[in-house]
Amino acid sequence: MSLESQRPFKEFGPSFLPANAQGERKRMEIPRDRLEARKQLRETCPALPGVYSWLDPNGQLGYVGKSKSLRKRLLSYFSKTVPDEKMHRIRRNSHTIIWEPVSHELLALLREQELINRWRPSYNSQGQPTRRKPAFVCISNHSAPNAIMQRRVNEKSTHRYGPIMGTAQLREAIDNLNNVFKLRDCPEKTTMEFSDQLELFSRDQPAKCIRHELGTCPAPCAAGCSKSNYRSTVDDAIAFLSGFDRSVLESLESRMNRAAGMKAFETAAVFRDRLESLAWLDRRLESLRRAQHELNCIYQVSGFDESQVWLMLDCGLPIACEAKPKNEAMIDSVENSLKQIASRHRRFPDGPLETNFQMIVLSWFRHQKQEKRNLISVRKARTWCRGLKTETDQLRSA
Repeated sequence: MSLESQRPFKEFGPSFLPANAQGERKRMEIPRDRLEARKQLRETCPALPGVYSWLDPNGQLGYVGKSKSLRKRLLSYFSKTVPDEKMHRIRRNSHTIIWEPVSHELLALLREQELINRWRPSYNSQGQPTRRKPAFVCISNHSAPNAIMQRRVNEKSTHRYGPIMGTAQLREAIDNLNNVFKLRDCPEKTTMEFSDQLELFSRDQPAKCIRHELGTCPAPCAAGCSKSNYRSTVDDAIAFLSGFDRSVLESLESRMNRAAGMKAFETAAVFRDRLESLAWLDRRLESLRRAQHELNCIYQVSGFDESQVWLMLDCGLPIACEAKPKNEAMIDSVENSLKQIASRHRRFPDGPLETNFQMIVLSWFRHQKQEKRNLISVRKARTWCRGLKTETDQLRSA
């Protein structure tokens, strides 16, 4: 649990959003009369994107939400017939509403996630750091590497792919990946003894699990294969995960059809399940690859007072959010982020908040394809900054 979530709630707290993306925060004690509450909201709450929260009688934050129109959303809580039971329960158990306008809907989504991660409101089910967390497919750095699932990218892995939602399906896909590519899935502490290892005394030893007998593991634990041969199967798995070689899907479909033609329906069902699982993983990874290739750039969105905001994206991960530069000092503050994006050295999310940030951005552009017209390349952003610097220098020397 975060430290903030254990303290008495006073204010939302700081944000990674710049000042020109955040409007004036206001609070309203909820009147007993429903119609009076609606009247006050119409008079004081703006029809703008933003975030809102409900506080209980003890002043503790119980729920954080986001809306394209704060006024419309909050009025719905005081309808004659409340749309759902959860909204009615939140309203009944709350004493105060706080809202904060945000200049753009995506920024409001990120601000909402920031507040949920900080305060852990009891009524929020999605976005909680301890619930329904995305995960990564990774290749371990073991002497006999295999595919593993990690909540956070760390030194235990080399190649990493994700983040991906759907933990149960992902875990099943990783099991099938290890089976199809014949990678071990034994505990990390298991000792490996490849056939090309030099030993003073040769000795026969059985494989440590049944997968060798089933033909889904070459038994690197019992000198069943050489290190180079095992590494070749690892490279095949990496090629599939990277999108370079999808022939395994065709092979599984062919084996499924052949087994069905021979009326070996149980065997055909096994191949079908593996095919469906790996095809699901391939679709998720292809979608991520496409988005992450496109989203090494700046997303220019509207701020307040006719200003602009630059959301800087590294493979879809927001690494900074700044007001569009207007002077030399502002240029200096964005140059490091531009260099990081231009380096093409992919940075993975660090912890649940960054992972959820990246998932929000990827989902946004998946559903709002027309917004890609507002993407600015790093080259264009740098050209803008250089032009502004030149203009500033000319004014200074004039």
